Amino acid sequence: MSQNYNDDSENIIDYTKIEPWNSRDYPISVNSIKYNQDFSLLTLGTSKGYRIFLTSNLRAAHEPTDEVIKLGDISIAMAYYKSSLVFLLPSRYNKTYSNNEIIVFDDFYQSKFSAFKDKFEEILNFFVSKNVIFIVTLSKIIVLEILSFKIVDIINNINSINQLLSFNFYDFIAYSELKDKKNVFVKFYQNENYKIKSLKKNKISFNFDFMQTFQLSPTGNLLAIVSIYGNKIHIYYTQNGKLKDCLYISSYIQTIEKVFFSEKKSNYFLVLKNDNKFNVYKIGKAQVENPKCVCDKYDDSKATMQNQEEKNTGIFGYFRKFSKNYDIKDSHAHSEFNGNLLFVDFDRNKNKDIILISETGVFIKYHLKKRPCGHISPILSFQWE
Repeated sequence: MSQNYNDDSENIIDYTKIEPWNSRDYPISVNSIKYNQDFSLLTLGTSKGYRIFLTSNLRAAHEPTDEVIKLGDISIAMAYYKSSLVFLLPSRYNKTYSNNEIIVFDDFYQSKFSAFKDKFEEILNFFVSKNVIFIVTLSKIIVLEILSFKIVDIINNINSINQLLSFNFYDFIAYSELKDKKNVFVKFYQNENYKIKSLKKNKISFNFDFMQTFQLSPTGNLLAIVSIYGNKIHIYYTQNGKLKDCLYISSYIQTIEKVFFSEKKSNYFLVLKNDNKFNVYKIGKAQVENPKCVCDKYDDSKATMQNQEEKNTGIFGYFRKFSKNYDIKDSHAHSEFNGNLLFVDFDRNKNKDIILISETGVFIKYHLKKRPCGHISPILSFQWE
């Protein structure tokens, strides 16, 4: 498969003149979209096998053969770097394969084998990082060695909800435990002499009652936790559990589907809401060494909560030291989209570009410019027909 990757990303490409995912060529439904480990490929899990595209120009990186189509309905597909290996999770609608097994398919030799199968539980999700594979079932996370598929670790008693799990390409995983409303646990695995081992387990504690989602930064050094009402977001250092930033959002009781960090320096922060809207904030350097959370002074139990001082001023966080307010400030932007999204992330090549792909095939790209806060418009948008 690697021989098919002719990446001409250095050339100037007119995206408006290409048709990367045309339904006349691919009459399929898309179930999932995943980056590979170096962000060079996008892999689609589809109703007829999988599809792989270059992220640089969205051109097809392989030929969808009859053997690939025969794989049937695939819930999640993920290429491993630029090798010919593709990891697959069949959906519950697959007529050939069970959804309690992970399949590895060799795109070059057009052959497959079952890498892992859980005899008792349905597999809900998986993630292939640099050295390990994280497999999520109804009650546990199974960590496998990437080469031998030997079990390295089993994390039991976990919340298996997707919004309460966060994976990282540097072998980090963040998860919450059942009945634990005040902590998120972060584990890091490393490879020593070709043997994977768990290096450490850190506990991040926060001071609001419960969370609705959390997310690791791309390098695993930061963890963002969103309160159950969606109006408070804390960002912690994963190595020591200390608070880095505290964001209080004045709008009350909102559902946040996911949050994202930008790749470079992790200084942009995207908040995706369930009402087809998103906000982007810029995180500056903390002006105090050990900032204290001040959003806890707002009582979530009071239904009479009103809009506070912000009103979209673009101020990220309030910090208090010696009874004086400090702020991390920069403009933020907001926008909205139509339809349900399958894929949202920052462009890995450009820190200020956001990519959205909807389930109807709409591809939208936004660019954050240095200007006062307000609505942003897409710089690129197209849809396969």
